[in-house]
Parts: sequence; structure tokens; C-alpha cells
Amino acid sequence: MKIYFFLSIAFLTAISFSQSKKEQIEQLTNRVDSLNHVLSSERSTSSQKVSEFNATISNLESKISSLNATISNLNLELQTSKTDASSKQAELNSKQQEITNLQAQVKQKTDSLALVLAELEKLKPAPKPLVTNTTNQVTQTGSYKSVKIGTQTWMAENLNVSTFRNGDLIPEAKTKEEWEKAGKEGKPAWCYYDNDPKNGAKYGKLYNWYAVNDHRGLAPAGWHVPTDTEWTTLGDQLGSDPGKKMKSTSGWDSWEEDLTCKNCESWNAEYRKKTACHVCKDTRVNGKKTRAGNGMNSSGFSGLPGGGRGSDGDFNDLGFSGFWWSSTEGYTSDAYVRYLYHNGGSLGRSNGIEGVGLSVRCLRD
Repeated sequence: MKIYFFLSIAFLTAISFSQSKKEQIEQLTNRVDSLNHVLSSERSTSSQKVSEFNATISNLESKISSLNATISNLNLELQTSKTDASSKQAELNSKQQEITNLQAQVKQKTDSLALVLAELEKLKPAPKPLVTNTTNQVTQTGSYKSVKIGTQTWMAENLNVSTFRNGDLIPEAKTKEEWEKAGKEGKPAWCYYDNDPKNGAKYGKLYNWYAVNDHRGLAPAGWHVPTDTEWTTLGDQLGSDPGKKMKSTSGWDSWEEDLTCKNCESWNAEYRKKTACHVCKDTRVNGKKTRAGNGMNSSGFSGLPGGGRGSDGDFNDLGFSGFWWSSTEGYTSDAYVRYLYHNGGSLGRSNGIEGVGLSVRCLRD
């Protein structure tokens, strides 16, 4: 607050001598009034400013209070969030520990199981061989030798009957013309290879498929001509190289294996000096080697190379191949056939024209 003093003591003294008392009083009174007015104005202005300051302060205090409340809420939320995160982390740690414990239990059980299985394996009896030697396997069943191979019992020789199961005669085709005619007319027929009964004693008879499929039954009672699927079962039971296990130990023609490397056989000497053969590894093998066509007959099947007869009546492949009918018809005018070759170890499968003559092996019902 400002207070104005316009009169000094010297000035007051001068007035006292130049003016009358009355004038002095009036002047002083006016001056007092003036001063009071100034004082009142100053007081009013100061009071208004104080009110404004108080309002401003109150407003600021309100904002500060609001901000403090907001800060409190934020702190509370922060604390809650930290608590939740800590709780979740604790729960996660607990679950992880459970997993670790379970994994340890699984490993323990797995190790125990492995030990038990190892002990059980020791207690297992030695597996019986699928096929033992021929002497033990082949038995005489009625008029035919038989052999048990896996789950199947096969004839151990080719079929050699001249009548159907009901006793009706199966026509014999003694000439090329008779054989060809039977095939064209779709009638059953049989023959010996080269029409020689001596071959029949060793290889059995050759039948066209019309004899195999005749409703009177080609196989003797208790037997049947195997289906294509049953032939497949035989091969599967014998495992790798079933042909070697099915072929007899004698009677199959030998064959020559060409040992010449096909990759480098045409190279000249100069080129050979510069280039190495990656196929024969530069062994430079030339020529041929004779290989035996016989099998091991470990199955007891005793498969013989009885050859066959074409639909035109010509004979072929004696000593080289053995062919056997299945009872499963294939496409038009043919049926599935199984075969063994002198120069192979597999059990082959193909389609045979129904008018050709092939061997027959029977399977026990």
C-alpha cells in the first residue's frame, strides 16, 4: 500500500504565517479528505487483488488436489499391475516347475520301460525259421507231396491229373492243331511238354486256363488253384529273392553274365589313359561269366523249369522258366500268371493268354 506525504514541516510552518487559521483548517481538511479517498481507493484495489489472488490460489489448490488424486490412482494402478505381474510370474514359474517334474517322471518311466522290454526280449523264445530244410518240410499227402510255407500249405510238385474232380476226362491235345483248336473254342485241354510222357513224370502236365477255370474243378478234393493274391502272400512270406528260395537245386539251365562295363567298353586306349570310368572304377572288366541257374529250394516249393506251350501249339522255355496259372482272370481272354526264371531271383507276375499251356500248383483249402 502507498501513502503520499505532500507536506514537509517547513512547508507547514510557512502556511501558518501566510494564511489564516480557518484557511489552514479547510485546506488540511480537504487534504485529509483527499488522503482518505486515496487510502480508501488503495484499500479497495488491494482487497480486490487479494480476492483475485485467493481465487487463483484456490483454483490452483483445487487443481493440485485433483492432480494428487490422479497421482494416487496411478500409483495404486501401478502397484496393482506390479502385483498382478508378480502373481502371473509366480504362477508361470510354478507351471514350469510342474512340467520339469513331469518330464523327469516321463524319462524315469521310459528308462524303466526300456529295461523291462530288454528283459522281456531275453525271455522270448528264439523265432522259428519260416522254412526249414526240404526233408523236414515236404510230406506225402495222399497222392501228392506237400510243403507248409508260412501260413500256407502248397503242393511240392506240379499237378498231373487227367480228370476233373468229378471224374470227367480232361481232353488231351496230342497235336499242335488239337491244342490250337481247343484254345480258339475256349475248351479245356492238357498236354505233356513236347507231347512226351517222360516230361510229365518230371514236370507234370500243362493245362490251358479253360481247364483251370472249369466248373467241374481241376484241383483234387481239399485243394484249389491259388488266386493271384495267394501267390502274392507266398512271395511276401519268403521275403527277399523268393525265386531263389522256390527254385529247385537242380534242373535249371546255367546262364552267362556279361561282365563288360557298358560305360567304357567303347573307349579307345588313348581315351582310357586320360579318363577314369566311374562305373567300373577302372577295373576294365571284359568278357562273360557262367552263372548257375539253380536255386536253394529253402522253401521246399521245388519249382522246376517246366516251360510252356503257346496258343499256337509251339513248346518253349523248358529248362529256362517255370510258369504257373492263378485262378484270377485278368483282362479280356487272359489270366494272371506267376513265373520263375533261370537267371533271376524274383517271383514274377504277368498276364497269360487263356489258350496257352502252363503248369499248375495247388494250395490246400
